[in-house]
Amino acid sequence: MTSTTDMYKNLPPKVKTFFDRQYKDSYLLFEASRNERTGLYADAYFSFDQNPDYRCSIAATGVGLISLCVADKEGWDEKAAEKAILTLRGVSGEIEGCEVAREEKTGFFAHFVDMETGENLNSEYSTIDSTLLITGALFAGHHFLDRHPEILEMAHKLLKSIDWSIVVADKETGVINMIAKDGEGIAPLPAYNEYVMVSYLAMLGQPENEDIQALWNNNFAEDKISQLPQEEFRGLPVLNDRPGTFLSSFVQQFPFFLVPEYAESPTYLEYYKNACLADRFKWKELDDVPSYIWGYGAGPNDGLFGGYHADKINNAPHDISSSYIIGGYLPVYPAGIYDLYAQYSLHIPYDVYTNDEDKEDEAKLRAAYKYGLHRISWWHLEQPDRWYPTKVTLIDWSSMLYGLAGFKHGMSFFSERLPKVNSMSKVK
Repeated sequence: MTSTTDMYKNLPPKVKTFFDRQYKDSYLLFEASRNERTGLYADAYFSFDQNPDYRCSIAATGVGLISLCVADKEGWDEKAAEKAILTLRGVSGEIEGCEVAREEKTGFFAHFVDMETGENLNSEYSTIDSTLLITGALFAGHHFLDRHPEILEMAHKLLKSIDWSIVVADKETGVINMIAKDGEGIAPLPAYNEYVMVSYLAMLGQPENEDIQALWNNNFAEDKISQLPQEEFRGLPVLNDRPGTFLSSFVQQFPFFLVPEYAESPTYLEYYKNACLADRFKWKELDDVPSYIWGYGAGPNDGLFGGYHADKINNAPHDISSSYIIGGYLPVYPAGIYDLYAQYSLHIPYDVYTNDEDKEDEAKLRAAYKYGLHRISWWHLEQPDRWYPTKVTLIDWSSMLYGLAGFKHGMSFFSERLPKVNSMSKVK
């Protein structure tokens, strides 16, 4: 069982009040994005439109399952287990009128489906999004195991229903296929990236497969982490996928929280700290940006410029700060909670904001940040025509939920709820 960390216990009262509010709101955003009939979760929460959206994200649904575990842990939702069961029934085709689209030969899930029917919404059959779904299912299965063992049984059934062998593109260099099509893997992506999770789940699903074993053991096992590709930023070695580039910070965060070998690895911990430092240091190069504004994350920029973008060092159009990235680094940079508090107290007091001179501004800010901090354009914060983010993508928002949970309860909250690769060989 996890306990409350000293980091959390020692927060000043005002900061702790903020933390508690932001933490619970991190869950409530998922709850607001959940379909009550099918248990599926929307790709995004919309600031000014109706929620939940009709478009379900399979990845977000996996995070939704983890959010229910957090809610259960904190006592926020007495029906969390029931909701998790409903969600698993929904993705398993056990709810009338809802048959979530899957690749016929391999079983991988479509990335985006209709929230009510499960129909594929012109999207690919994605290996990483299927991985995020089933990781959430396994997480919920272990969290609720004592009270509802059927959840883990459903999760194992999903895990074993997929042919993971097609994810292996190059077992010697760690290249993983992003898409399943016509029974084969296509769209190879070189390591290092968040597809570490795909290799991890493939090991859980088909531990006897020699190619899957080689993919993990040659590239992603704990003793191979230091040999993964990397790039230096100000003398800090940071894991990456190709020379001369850097990755969006969420790429470092997802394996940290969702691959137990990485959560417990001293080697990965050092690279994770380096990624956090590199992100912060790069932001310090910008003019007129305070130290509490940082975080290179992926997310939508609708209403400001372009659309969705995965921001990273040396490739961040308009320098949009993602507060949830700060949240995701809290377990290794606890002082980041004061950066979030500064954003909240000085600029976006989302739960208490008033503007008697401009009630439209008041309404828009409260709507855009209804569930807390996310995408921020520093140069638009104090402008007459302030940018109001129109939506929050749930998969990107997950870093906030994970980081706050890890800050309060320690990383064992995550590593205890997911199996290690050598523990699943007997699961049939």
